[in-house]
Amino acid sequence: MYRNIAKFLRNVGRDFRSTRSFSNKIDASENEPIKFSTSQASRKSARPLVKRVDLDMPWYQPFSVVGSVAVFLIYFCVLREENDIDLEFNKTLYDRIKGLEKEQLLQSYRFNKEHGKSVDEIERRLKELDEQENKVIVPVAE
Repeated sequence: MYRNIAKFLRNVGRDFRSTRSFSNKIDASENEPIKFSTSQASRKSARPLVKRVDLDMPWYQPFSVVGSVAVFLIYFCVLREENDIDLEFNKTLYDRIKGLEKEQLLQSYRFNKEHGKSVDEIERRLKELDEQENKVIVPVAE
């Protein structure tokens, strides 16, 4: 790898030195436009940045790859039934981690109180959460 980098830097330096020529003398023709077709630049061709690798693959390989991917996507996105893992993706973070919503509401409540902002909605949601917790804790007496 280091050899390739060193070789590349050497070639870049060699190309840079060979194409640059510094001169202080100015010809009268330098202020005129240069015709491209008669200049040396018209005879040079651009070097490709990426070398094309000649692959030995069968003519049907791209079609089989596209077909396989299409069949997989049709199965996975359309035909497959939902399972318990898919249902887990529908849950919010608050449903997954108990007490997270209440903790975040308490932090928002403290912040808003310190900065003089409204806390009405936060208090209402905290009351709703307390009522939900009380319903879970206290079973219905018969």
